[in-house]
Amino acid sequence: MRDAISNNADIELECVEKPAHKLSIQASWDSFVSTSGAEIYFLSDWQSAWWDHYGKTFAASRHPVSYILRNGSEIVGVLPFCVETLWAGPIPVRVARLAGVDPNFAVMELPIAAGYENTVLGAVIEHLTDHLKCSVVSLSPLSERAGQLENLRALNGRGLSVLRDISTRGHTLMTLPDTFDAFMASLSKSRRREVRRDIKRLTPAGEVLRTVSSTPETVDAMMDRFIALHTRQWEAAGKGGHFSDWPVAAAFYRSLMQGLSPKGHAAIDEQWRDETLLSSQLRYILNGKVLWWLNAREVDAEFAKAGLGRVGLVTRVEELIDQDAHLIEAGAGEYEYKLSYGGDLVPLYNIVLAPDRASARLRARALLLWADALHFFYYRVWFLKVRPRLGIRPNSLWSSWIRMQL
Repeated sequence: MRDAISNNADIELECVEKPAHKLSIQASWDSFVSTSGAEIYFLSDWQSAWWDHYGKTFAASRHPVSYILRNGSEIVGVLPFCVETLWAGPIPVRVARLAGVDPNFAVMELPIAAGYENTVLGAVIEHLTDHLKCSVVSLSPLSERAGQLENLRALNGRGLSVLRDISTRGHTLMTLPDTFDAFMASLSKSRRREVRRDIKRLTPAGEVLRTVSSTPETVDAMMDRFIALHTRQWEAAGKGGHFSDWPVAAAFYRSLMQGLSPKGHAAIDEQWRDETLLSSQLRYILNGKVLWWLNAREVDAEFAKAGLGRVGLVTRVEELIDQDAHLIEAGAGEYEYKLSYGGDLVPLYNIVLAPDRASARLRARALLLWADALHFFYYRVWFLKVRPRLGIRPNSLWSSWIRMQL
């Protein structure tokens, strides 16, 4: 379906029920995402991988809705959504959420031109709630640094209700200086000594540490090694790890690497000591903004005191500075070594809106209550506490819980 309307600001809104990678304006879409400063997950290649693995095969009711907004011939906003039906017990609730995003992916900038934030967000959310009859619109998780966070909050009372605006966790951001010397100078003396000590422990007999980055030809083999190393690391801690918890994660991240690596937007960085793989890191980059979420390191007792995470972080930062990167988004959660080596913990917000209609608000509130109950009893009580104490083998997170992360 294609739907075009105009709002009071003479902005034309086009709604196409296709994902970004199947649009006739795919190249223009990607060009706008790149120049807007938005995250890499709004690029069509990312959207393609996400829909391949988290689309209808993940939940039959899911379907894509892509918005293109123009002022005359100029694109001023592009927003991809996934629309689906969730159930709050016996109550069906139509939900729209950003496509390409899951609870691990912080949104720091939506692809909207400066000065058009209120118009674009208002028009899109109005279309989702009035024309597509969505009772819930989720734009989570939004970083406190997100340029449009206050614009979304300002929609409250303008035909919309902000039903949820909470932060229960943060994500780590590392702003990079122009030179590696400046980065090292920004660290405390104890942290600099710590890195030098760790490198000496890793190279007691003069061994050589080297970093290898993937190419489109080597990315599959390096992904195999990454998954194996990551899984061993978490199994050693009595957990399943990301690829065990998230059912289609391995296939999804492999598709991302295959699609984005040839265009210079993704790579795997390995650190070796002679013939021993010490650590591996997935990297995604767009316009100097680097996304670091998943890493893996060797857990052999030989390296227990060597600080592989710290050494890997510092040496990779040096390479990223050489490549003119200016910001690292190092993932959701709080990790002491990331914070002590230049990271800042920034709040992540879950933002959930509903149309200001009694029936829609009732459905939306029922869904949020249901989602909160599922999160508490299944995830916090069973998955994190009871299951490990019973010694039950880690298994995949329920898809119903994943879908309820609003």
